[in-house]
Amino acid sequence: MILRNVFVTVLTASSLMVPAVCNAENTTTWSMMNQDKVEGWNTVNLTTVNLIPQGLAISTETTGQLVRVSKFRHSVDKIGITYISPAGGGGLFFWRAPGMAEDQAFQIPISFNVSTTQQQTVLDMGQVPEWDARSDRIGFVLDAGSQVILQEITFIGPSFADKIIFPLKTFFDFDQMRAYSINFLWGPMMTFSDEQRAQLYTKTPPLGDSWNIVFYWVLGIALLLVLLIKKIIRRNHFGMFFMLFAALWILYDFRMGSELIHFARTDLKIWWSKPIEIKDYRDRDSFTAFANVAQKFTEGKENYVFIASHGWPFWGSMTYESYPALPVTYDSNTEGVDTWIIFNRNDITVNDEGRLMINGKPTSPPGDIMMTFEPGSFVFVTR
Repeated sequence: MILRNVFVTVLTASSLMVPAVCNAENTTTWSMMNQDKVEGWNTVNLTTVNLIPQGLAISTETTGQLVRVSKFRHSVDKIGITYISPAGGGGLFFWRAPGMAEDQAFQIPISFNVSTTQQQTVLDMGQVPEWDARSDRIGFVLDAGSQVILQEITFIGPSFADKIIFPLKTFFDFDQMRAYSINFLWGPMMTFSDEQRAQLYTKTPPLGDSWNIVFYWVLGIALLLVLLIKKIIRRNHFGMFFMLFAALWILYDFRMGSELIHFARTDLKIWWSKPIEIKDYRDRDSFTAFANVAQKFTEGKENYVFIASHGWPFWGSMTYESYPALPVTYDSNTEGVDTWIIFNRNDITVNDEGRLMINGKPTSPPGDIMMTFEPGSFVFVTR
């Protein structure tokens, strides 16, 4: 009875602490306000640098640098810069990542808005692939004419709980089926915040870390333990090591199988089960459905004019759908070509004379819209 009460008490206390733990971010703050002295900063070619109660006041008539040695004990994905800037300014935020030479650095642009009250700009470093919190130099290059009072710089990273929860959540987050999926899939990825998770597959390669790192560590530590046990107590546990290896292999197979099933379910949901008017095909949205309809207007013709919001992948796909008819650009020789296929160009309109207006200029002979698929996507045939 006593043990049960203790267990209930511990469980209740733990549940009350979970929200606080999950929301506790790791932060490091460099404050320049109300300081007797500010150590660690070095300046190069800045006109004036003074420590005042409001912060570190910098005014420069030439391009100059403000740099500080950095050593963070946690990862960082956001940097908040609090400042006052009576005359505004701009420049670069830079850092020297591990392994870089003394005169090398990564950099991103930064600007300070004109204001006589406290302002803050936040740099989302989670979306900067080159960013590394282990960098040993961090600083600013300020443009000539900049005037800024730096008050505080806060470096924010995921909490301990986030480092566990978000990688587990992201393990079964899948990319869309894309052209490069024929050759390779990304495999399980890790992120450490909602923002990173939302941006994971928006760039190539993904903005995340591979779960392979964890599995390599697990296998490496397991192998080391097996070797130590064999050497110290003369027992062979290689069978357990290979069972662990097999379990991880099965986990990978399960994840890959889940990814392929996810692709198939997505295709069924947004393509196969929808009427032609609202079909979407993977990362090409409605284009494949549009091309299936539009290519009927090219039958029996040698050429047609094709205009789309992007060249890739639409030009090649439209060429495939309409073959043997071939597309030409609107600024080439279109004499005798009567069919114009337009995709996702809301800026293209028909004027009172019945001509297509592109970039504000009449471009085609008079004609009529023969089929409208959706706003900005239609087939135009000259008279």
